[in-house]
Amino acid sequence: MNKFAIQDLVRKNISKLLPYSCARDEYKGDQAVFLDANENPYENGYNRYPDPYQRKLKARISEIKGVPVERMMLGNGSDEIIDLMIRSFCEPKRDHILVFSPGYAMYEVSAEINDVEVRKMNLTTAFLPDWSELKKQTDPHSKILFLCTPNNPTGKVIPFTQLEQVCIDFPGIVMVDEAYIDFTDECSAVKLLEKYRNVVVLQTLSKAWGMAGLRLGICFADPEVIQVLNKVKAPYNISSLTQQAAIEVLQRYEDFEQKCLAIKTERQRLIKALRALEIFQQVYDSEANFILGISDKCREVYHYLVDQQIVVRLRDIPPLIAGGIRITVGTKEENDCLLDALRRMKQQITANSDIC
Repeated sequence: MNKFAIQDLVRKNISKLLPYSCARDEYKGDQAVFLDANENPYENGYNRYPDPYQRKLKARISEIKGVPVERMMLGNGSDEIIDLMIRSFCEPKRDHILVFSPGYAMYEVSAEINDVEVRKMNLTTAFLPDWSELKKQTDPHSKILFLCTPNNPTGKVIPFTQLEQVCIDFPGIVMVDEAYIDFTDECSAVKLLEKYRNVVVLQTLSKAWGMAGLRLGICFADPEVIQVLNKVKAPYNISSLTQQAAIEVLQRYEDFEQKCLAIKTERQRLIKALRALEIFQQVYDSEANFILGISDKCREVYHYLVDQQIVVRLRDIPPLIAGGIRITVGTKEENDCLLDALRRMKQQITANSDIC
């Protein structure tokens, strides 16, 4: 394990913080006469506060992911964990985070809310981090490096060997956002946890597990980082309903595997069909559950699809993906609907060209 002093990175006021606590932090049982929290005593299934540490849910996640519970923290979506990391480790007006563009916008939004500088660098033309530029931008106030892999919106995966090297080289925390990890065959950065104390891995139950409506993000990290986040988070950040629903869905592992396979199969079919249509000048391969296409008529394509009641995401982000449209892989029926609409658009373009 690399010798990395977590406490040297934590904000001083957070280190001194005495967290909110309740009597049930000490009491571990389920059966008792609970007269501690001013709850309504009449049972209706929801009259008690939820487990603040989500013990049963974490136990099930631990079984699936192979990560001990003490290395795990759950958030109200991944966005809460991103915000908690910045609030806990970055001193406003002094420290900064580093991000690569294009990427997930909430890294920047959370930093700006917390008055923390964002140092933004462009990905290379291969949609991979520019490590030489990262080295130039890094200094003693570089607290968190955010890496999204598979990247949103490009769908590109950072090779595992490169992730490991940056954990060695970067002086702060390397936060690896793996929201789409279940759609790729690349190794998860979770494998780096035992070796590198500065790696924090962010996953979610929103994508492959199909629980976007529940808002559940997972943070895997060194136990000392987890202790910091548990100290700062709201005491009851995950509701009882969410915990129970998630446990029930996580029991259906075979269904999860089947749907992941179906999405990956549809992804390849959709890429092939979109390339054949020639509406996009470029349709990129993807390791996620979406596809990025580039079109010099991206706004026309986007608004045409909206008129057909098909909603995609306009990702026109110069210089790397000027004219970008991100298309989520849907069911076969939804994907066919999209392709039929694009074929009609292509026919209209061809007909107009013939008239001219």
